[in-house]
Amino acid sequence: MVQVLIIIPYSQVQDKMRLWAEKIRDPSISVQMTHVYGTSNPPEQYRNADIIVARGMTCSALRRQYPEKHIIEISMTSFDVLDAIAESKRKYRPNKVAVCMQSASIMDVASLEELSGLTILTYDVADESQLEEALRRGQAAGAEVFVGGLTLCRQCGNQNLACTHIKTSDLSLERAVSEAISTAQTINQERTKTLVIQSVLNNTPDAIFAVDNEGCITALNDQAYHICHIPAQEKPYGKKLDRYCPDIGWEQVILSRTESEKLQRFFGSLYFVRCRPILTDENCAGALITVMAADKIRAAETKIRKELTTKGLTAKYSFDNIIGVSPALKRAVSIAYKYSQVDANVLLVGETGTGKELFAHSIHRASKRSHQPFVAVNCAALPENLLESELFGYVEGAFSGASKGGKIGLFELAHKGTIFLDEIGELPIALQAKLLRVLQEKEIRRIGDDRVVPVDVRVISATNFDIEKQISTREFRADLFYRLNLLNLQAPPLRERSEDVMAMADYFLRLFGQEYQKSIPTFSPKAVALLQRYSWPGNARELRNFCEKLMVLNESPVVDDIQLRNMGLRESNPQPAEAVLEQPDNISREQLMQLLSRQKLKQEDLARMLGVSRTTLWRWAKKQQQ
Repeated sequence: MVQVLIIIPYSQVQDKMRLWAEKIRDPSISVQMTHVYGTSNPPEQYRNADIIVARGMTCSALRRQYPEKHIIEISMTSFDVLDAIAESKRKYRPNKVAVCMQSASIMDVASLEELSGLTILTYDVADESQLEEALRRGQAAGAEVFVGGLTLCRQCGNQNLACTHIKTSDLSLERAVSEAISTAQTINQERTKTLVIQSVLNNTPDAIFAVDNEGCITALNDQAYHICHIPAQEKPYGKKLDRYCPDIGWEQVILSRTESEKLQRFFGSLYFVRCRPILTDENCAGALITVMAADKIRAAETKIRKELTTKGLTAKYSFDNIIGVSPALKRAVSIAYKYSQVDANVLLVGETGTGKELFAHSIHRASKRSHQPFVAVNCAALPENLLESELFGYVEGAFSGASKGGKIGLFELAHKGTIFLDEIGELPIALQAKLLRVLQEKEIRRIGDDRVVPVDVRVISATNFDIEKQISTREFRADLFYRLNLLNLQAPPLRERSEDVMAMADYFLRLFGQEYQKSIPTFSPKAVALLQRYSWPGNARELRNFCEKLMVLNESPVVDDIQLRNMGLRESNPQPAEAVLEQPDNISREQLMQLLSRQKLKQEDLARMLGVSRTTLWRWAKKQQQ
C-alpha cells in the first residue's frame, strides 16, 4: 500500500482537502493529513510516507531531508501573491510591501507594482534563519507590511509586525492532491511489476546479479543469496559484486560490450557463469550475470537427450560408424561430409542395404543442425491415408478417429533440424505435390486447418529406385525430383568395394560376439577369398545377417570356406567382362556400352573389373571409332 501524507498549509482549507481525499476509492492508497509549520523536528509519519504534499518552506526542507521520497509542492501562483498584496493594501494602506517566500525572486515585480500601485520588495526564504534575515532586511528597507506563508505570519506576530498570509487557490490545492494520487497509482503499478519480476527471478533455479558500470550490485535474486552465502538480513545493493563473487570478469564485458561464458568454482562447487552487457540504446548500463550450477546443467542435458532419444528425434550414427577403407567408400564419405556443411537438400541413391540411412544420420550429425531434431520416416511403411497426417499433422475433428487436440506432424517436429524421407520413390503421387509446396514455400498446413505454419527443415531423401525412369512413366514428379536432387550421393554397393568386406565382417562378429557372449572366430585364407568374391546382393545388410547367423551356428575357432559354403555362400557368377579379358583389343564400343548398361556400372568401375586403367578403357573404345 502507498502512504500519502498531506501537510495542510493552514487550517481553513483542511475540510476542503479532506473532502478531495475522501473521493479516492483505491484501497491500495492510504491518505493521511497533518497540520504543521516550520522545518524543524519532522514528525515520525514523514519517514513512513511514500508521498508527501507540502507548501513553501516545509516542502523545500522535506526535499532536502528526504531526497528519496516523492515530494509534491502546493504551488503559490502570482495571482495568490497579488491577492495577498491587495489585501495588505486594503487593510494597512502601506506604500512598501515585502514578499518573503521561496523563489520570490522569479516573480514579475514590475507587473505587481503596476497592478498594486505599491513598492514591492522580494526576499527568497527556504528556512527559518533566512526568514529572520529577510525580516531584518525588510524593516531596514522600510517595508510596512510583510507577505508570506504561515511561518512568516507567526514570526511577524512575535515581533508585532504587520503581515498578510498568502492563501493558496482551491485549484492549486486540488491539483496537488490529484498529482499525489496519480503518483501513488504509478508507484503501485511499478511495485506490482517489480514484485512480478522479482518473483520470476526468485523462481529461476539460477543465481542472477545485475551490476552497474562500477560493478556495484543493483539487483539480485534469492538464489544469489544462497550461492554466495549472503546473510538474509544483509542488503548487498550498492556494494561491489567482487566482494561476494570475485573474478567474474564483468569489467571486460562492459568495456567490450560482448558476452562471456566460463566455468568457475565458488565455495567448492563448479558453476557455469554467463555475463552479458546491459545495453540501453547505444550506452552500456552495466552487466547481467547468470550463475548456473554445472551439475544441474548436466542433469538437464541428460534429460533432454533421453527424451529426444525416446521420441526418436536424434541421429544415432556419425561418419565414424561408416566402416571401410576402399576408395569408393572414402570418396562417398568425403562428398557426404561436404554436403553436411551446407543446408541444401540431399538425395541418397543406392541399392538396398548400402547404408543410405547411415549417411543421412551422419550428414545431420556433422551439420550445424546437429543439436536440433532428426526425424526419420519410411515413406513405404505407412499407407497413403496415414502418411499425409503423419507428415503434416492434423487439427482436432479433421477426420473420423482424429485424436482430441489434433496432432503435430513430422515436419513440425523437425523444425530447425532435418527430416529423412526414406524410400522417397514410393511416395504417392498425390502427396508429392504437397511435399513440393513445403519445399518451395517452407510452410505446412495441417489437415483440416485454415492456417499455415512456417517450418525450417532440411530434407534428406533416399531411394533405391530409378527416379528418372519413374519420371518418364509419370510415377514421380520431375519438379519434385529437382527440388530433392540439389545434392546427390551414390552409396557404393558392397560388390564394388571388396576391400571393405573383412573390415565390416570383423565389426559385425565383434558386435554379435558381445551380444551372444561367444568368442570371435577367425577366417581361413580360402574363407576370406570366398567372402570377398561373393557379390553380396543384399550389401551390408546381407553381410550383417550372415555374420549374426555365423556367430549363432559356429563352434570352431577358425571358419573355413567349406563351412561358409554349407551356410549357402557361393562364388558369384563370372562377370560378363571376364569373357573378353583374353582379347581386349577386340572389344567393340557396342560391347563396352552393353557391359556398362547390363552391369549398371560406371566406366571407372568397369575398368577396375577388367583390371585396366580408365585411360586404357577409353583407348579401347576410341580405337573402335576409327
